[in-house]
Amino acid sequence: MTRVKTIKNKTILLLFLIIINTSYAQVSGDSLRLIWENENQLDSIRFNALEEYYEINNQIKPDSTLTSLNYHFELANEKNATLQLYRATKRKGNIHRLKGNYDIAMEAYTEAESLAKRLNDAILQAKIMGNMGNVFIYRQDYKQATEHFSKALKLYQDLNNSDGESHMLTSLGSVFLILNNYDLALEYYEKSLSTLNKRGFEDRSTAIIFINMGWTNFEKELYQDAKTYYEKGLKILQVKNEKFFIADCYSVLARIHLKLNQLEKANDYANKNLALNKELDIKSGIINAEITIAKIYFETDVDEALKRGKSILVNLPADTFKEFKRDLYELLYKCYKSQNKYDLSLKMYENYTVYNDSIQQEKNNFAVVSEAVKNDFELKVYENKLENENEKTALKVSQRKRTFAITIASTLLIFCVVFYFRSKMKKDQAKRDVLLDEIEKLKNNADKGLIVDSNKFELVREKIEHSINRNLNETDWKVLNMLLDDPVITNKEIAEKAFMSVDGIGSSLRRMYEYFEIKESKYKKISLLLEAIKTSNAPIVSV
Repeated sequence: MTRVKTIKNKTILLLFLIIINTSYAQVSGDSLRLIWENENQLDSIRFNALEEYYEINNQIKPDSTLTSLNYHFELANEKNATLQLYRATKRKGNIHRLKGNYDIAMEAYTEAESLAKRLNDAILQAKIMGNMGNVFIYRQDYKQATEHFSKALKLYQDLNNSDGESHMLTSLGSVFLILNNYDLALEYYEKSLSTLNKRGFEDRSTAIIFINMGWTNFEKELYQDAKTYYEKGLKILQVKNEKFFIADCYSVLARIHLKLNQLEKANDYANKNLALNKELDIKSGIINAEITIAKIYFETDVDEALKRGKSILVNLPADTFKEFKRDLYELLYKCYKSQNKYDLSLKMYENYTVYNDSIQQEKNNFAVVSEAVKNDFELKVYENKLENENEKTALKVSQRKRTFAITIASTLLIFCVVFYFRSKMKKDQAKRDVLLDEIEKLKNNADKGLIVDSNKFELVREKIEHSINRNLNETDWKVLNMLLDDPVITNKEIAEKAFMSVDGIGSSLRRMYEYFEIKESKYKKISLLLEAIKTSNAPIVSV
């Protein structure tokens, strides 16, 4: 009695939370509708209102969201807004896919794909490829699914889009999960999770990876690990109340707790799952939840389990999944057997065997297909790896050629610079030698054929002052005589000998350059001395 009361109270609390969330969405939806239907508003504001409505309601009120998406499409068409047409079409496909309307979803995705090509947007094309791959998964066309996921993954990697890359790694992991290659599936999920963790926050994408890792562990019969992953995913999904995914979590958590013989928790999750599937109007989800609840009752109340099982059977649609029919007939077989109703038990067992054998046959056929898909995928991975290696090799060769060309060019440039400066230095040295040689000749009075000791040659102050038409001060005269002793002496050396500052010597030299009109820039001191010697050797002309 206490247990029933607890379950009842939890159900009431769940319904209360649903009412609160629905009320908020209703108020928010009404205010947003007033905005997007207001033709006086800016187009951008109207589109933003439609975007916000989708984000709030696509998981809570899918049918109302589809109506808003139809309006979104018409408005985008009227305004010739191609990007908005793409968004409305793609989102209609998303909702129809979640509702199980796969043909309608694929039609929407095909239309969105053509719009993405018209926009010439590689990211949008990659997103549609991924969504199409999801539809192929539901259609059990795993070869097509793998091809679409692989193409989208390559596009995302080329564009350095880590979010998209993570989505496709998750999708490929799911293919391998379906193919019962659990270790490879987990490897892909872990790669995807590692990529997402770099963002520093968790969202639906993170939750989906946790859910997939949980299901992989469930299939491996590691129920505690499966439970941990599903609880992690559920916690993230509940932040934004993402009901389609929450319903899936409830469904599997009910089965996990049933496997762990934790019946109260199993019943709690199964009832939450049933309530959500009814709200979302997912027929297959409702049937699955009802069968799970009946299985839970079988553990404590066979009569109630039988009653529920018979009720499900009476209302079972013809197109119900074989797995659901098999599970239901197995439950009825066990119920009748427990009640010693062997005729009915045998009949249920025969039906169970028919569906179980059919599923097993499909699994056997699927094993062949899955191996082909796996081999095909591994071939594609190898081809992509080879292509990437070839691209890297080509890049390395190109870089080496560029480096070699730069090295050769740099070497030639350095050689030319060195050659230029060496040539210039040689020319300057030659020029200096010519000037010094001329100084020596003048000092020796070679032109007149006089033999005079060059060490005794003296400058004639009178001639120099007459030539420049001004008197030299004592500093200038002292500097000229120091140059006579050493034509290549530095300013610093002159300053030290004359007991003057370097600046004072520089000032003296600049004055004399001006007096003697010295234009030579490289060897001004030598040129200055040369002019002084020439003047000293020249005769004084009387006027």
